[in-house]
Amino acid sequence: MSSRAVPVVVVAGYLGAGKSTLLNHLLSGAGDARIGVVVNDFGAVNIDAMLVSGASGSGAVRTVSLSNGCVCCTVDDDELEDVLGALAARDLDLVVVEASGLAEPAAMVRRVVLARDPRIEYGGLVYVADAAHLAGTMERHPSLRHHLALADLVVLNKIDLAGDPGAARALVREHAPSAPVVGTVDAVVPVELLIDAEVLARRAAQRRDSPRQLTLDEALREHDHDHAHGHATGEAHGHLHDEYVAVTVETGRLDARATADLLADPPRGVFRTKGFVTAADGTRLEVHAVGRHVRTAPERGGRGGAASVLVFLGIGLDEEAVNTRVQACLAAPDAPADPQAVLSLLRYSAAAQSDSAILED
Repeated sequence: MSSRAVPVVVVAGYLGAGKSTLLNHLLSGAGDARIGVVVNDFGAVNIDAMLVSGASGSGAVRTVSLSNGCVCCTVDDDELEDVLGALAARDLDLVVVEASGLAEPAAMVRRVVLARDPRIEYGGLVYVADAAHLAGTMERHPSLRHHLALADLVVLNKIDLAGDPGAARALVREHAPSAPVVGTVDAVVPVELLIDAEVLARRAAQRRDSPRQLTLDEALREHDHDHAHGHATGEAHGHLHDEYVAVTVETGRLDARATADLLADPPRGVFRTKGFVTAADGTRLEVHAVGRHVRTAPERGGRGGAASVLVFLGIGLDEEAVNTRVQACLAAPDAPADPQAVLSLLRYSAAAQSDSAILED
């Protein structure tokens, strides 16, 4: 997998759950990261006209260039792959696709996962649910249970307004038993879940001390600061969310089959996994996973004999449980050589998946 591939995150959820609020929080909290945004309805995104530096395009696709180089497009579903390809060429760090409240998430995820452009990679399905009205909404729209089952991360928004937050979480768990669930107020999700800290640090270093106009994220951050001063408890209230955790495990050679199972069925609460795996036969692979979607590639300039290192990112992780799962994958030192075992991991490579349907209905 190319290190220049742009992760594409799909944000879905029923009408009014807080998808646009989450998007605005992401834009305001991502620092110098370059973010592309694709939405079904531009009017749903609360970006002030004063923060938009120019616009172009016509017809069903409209492109808005933002002051920090980010791009916002509105598209029909059939045009999504073409727009993602165009965005991938713009040196972005992340693309967020905000689905219409009535959209079918599986169809949008499939378009991203099966995109032929090697600069595009699936960054996960973030499903936003209204904790205060989830039970009633699911009674009226039973299809939402299938949407939750697809989610790589569930944002249980408006948790402060829910009469019984525990019941709302239990309802999510019923349909998404292993996905991380983050309870939020105002859809404030830890930015680090969606954008690597390395990306944020690299962009900050590139732009440090360079003269430039006020960027979109800085302007939104100033607005948030002013808003917080106008509401004495607003800042703490608006940034309430469950604890984001990163767990790093460094260990020896791993059994390829067991590791493939671990990546495809991660510990509870894990949203993303990344790192390097040295298999029992010495093959060293770069691995990435979002939810249950796994990608692998031979490490460039492979370091023979180097340790396996895996980083798990998620919500409320049990560090001991994560370590136990990884240690259970250790290759037995006296096990007979199995040259076919590494295929368990290589089947997740881009080459192996190029002609396969990744998602089923």
